[in-house]
Amino acid sequence: MTRPVTHTRLKNIALFYLERYEATASKLKTVLLRRVQKGLEPGESVSAQAHQWIQQVVAECERLGYINDARYAENMVRRLSEQGKSARFIQQKLNGAGVDSQIIQELLSPYNDYESARIFARKKRLGADYKKDMAKLARAGFSYEIAKQILNKEDMDV
Repeated sequence: MTRPVTHTRLKNIALFYLERYEATASKLKTVLLRRVQKGLEPGESVSAQAHQWIQQVVAECERLGYINDARYAENMVRRLSEQGKSARFIQQKLNGAGVDSQIIQELLSPYNDYESARIFARKKRLGADYKKDMAKLARAGFSYEIAKQILNKEDMDV
């Protein structure tokens, strides 16, 4: 038998989760909702009070600075750009995490896809087969023009 869900218990669950993972407000809501549903009987739905508690806990975590979608997005953009990911890939990741589209646009406006494509080409050791390498770059989300520039560059660091 699981313990009953209360506001205090949801707050403790949220804090324990946020100690281990950085999350967006959307992700924290999903985690808390899943935890509430775990304690329900089959066919039983989540109460309005539980939804209200979840909203309150998420709002409190935002107010205290435990979750910050902009900070999460900045860290994700930096980490993924260092891995050689394209702006399209990063945008999809952030959309999936529930980050506001305005925050995404602000962070990706100065983004340099060319540098990321160079990193990607170096990591994947591109340069042996032009057609296959173009396909790899396209699947990674880079535009045709950037892929062509990267593969036609004579001083490719591969």
